[in-house]
Amino acid sequence: MKTLIVIAEGMDPLVLESEVAKGRLPWFSQRLGAHSYRHLNCGPVPYEPSNLATAFSGVNPGRHGCFSYWSAHSSGEIPRILETTDVMAPRLWEWPEMAGQRFAVVNVQLTHPPRPLNGTLITYPMHNSMNTSHPRSLLRDLNAQGVRYAHDVSLFYTGQPFDGFAAQAFRIAEHQLDSAMALAQEADVMIVNLTLADRLSHFMWYEMLESEPAQRPQILRAYDFIDRACERLQSLAPESMLVFSEMGFGELAGFFSIDQHLRAAGLQVLDEQGQVDLKRSVALETVQGSHGVMLCADLCNEGHASAAQRQAVMQCLSDIRFADGQPALASVRAREEVYQGPHTHLAPSLIVTPADPKRPPLGDPRWANHVRRTAQSGWHRDCGFVLLDGARIKAAPGPLQLQQIAPTIAGLSGCQAAAQCEMTSFA
Repeated sequence: MKTLIVIAEGMDPLVLESEVAKGRLPWFSQRLGAHSYRHLNCGPVPYEPSNLATAFSGVNPGRHGCFSYWSAHSSGEIPRILETTDVMAPRLWEWPEMAGQRFAVVNVQLTHPPRPLNGTLITYPMHNSMNTSHPRSLLRDLNAQGVRYAHDVSLFYTGQPFDGFAAQAFRIAEHQLDSAMALAQEADVMIVNLTLADRLSHFMWYEMLESEPAQRPQILRAYDFIDRACERLQSLAPESMLVFSEMGFGELAGFFSIDQHLRAAGLQVLDEQGQVDLKRSVALETVQGSHGVMLCADLCNEGHASAAQRQAVMQCLSDIRFADGQPALASVRAREEVYQGPHTHLAPSLIVTPADPKRPPLGDPRWANHVRRTAQSGWHRDCGFVLLDGARIKAAPGPLQLQQIAPTIAGLSGCQAAAQCEMTSFA
């Protein structure tokens, strides 16, 4: 194998560094150094599907067109789940420059439904499906070899005891790692997303705040798992190995609803069913992960809202205060200030940045309720990390950028980066 890519999703660099300083995580401890480890800028909105689309295409969301798991634009106000075809910029495994490389891609967001590639693929479905791999028989073939697979979608938090939720999440992670090990045997480039730390950090961060925990917090046990997983994957003897987290994590004090403030300002009206009345409303909060507000006149259109409507909504957002008097938002920007490219119009009209990362916006309430957001005690941060083993990080000091990951992988694999890439390799 030439190149092994491990996504340690939601693994926070500050927690990682603290654990290494305490003599834990032996695989990482041996590799953290000035020429192998760097922080990763995961803004402007730290969220896994959009950030991984950026990492593997080399372009910002304005050019790949994905800003969450769901669309911000749709035929009405109800978002739809994004699919493979919604990623408007080719990703590494689709680049002509990488056509000679055999890939194995496991559990990466926005890969469902599967499309053919040179190699194997297990998708990241957002709903139950009978077609989640390429070749289509792949999971059945793995099972015949005694290797089981389990999708993330097979486990949602529905109010069950947290320890039981964690135990099932660990079982799913083991199945995914076993499958990656099996598929990597015939791959030139292996990409596997280990989502365990992210899944547990959302619901069990409260354990990290206990002054004297009775046992090692489940999140740190997830870090132990990822440390062992990296050691196990490296036994496949890749020429180079890149581990990165596309976002960090930290305490969540609670979400706040932008929609409530829009209604209080007279900028949003609900219909008899309790849904946003688009004809009588000016704006609505968009889906989680987008940190956005859509002007109703912009839905399925590009820039149809008036300047007066935009200014009224921006003023309302800037005026939002918490009970302690602190502002809820650090900035409110037009999407064109945040993203660049032909698909910027697919973003929310306005992008907000929370003033306190512990108190982010709730997002569309239906999806927030579906995933039990109000039961969460941890949320994303905009700083991840990169660890490179088998090569040196040659970029200038300071955080690396998501757009640098794709050209770096290409270079490690002996290939040219696609012309679409916005930045150069860091190795």
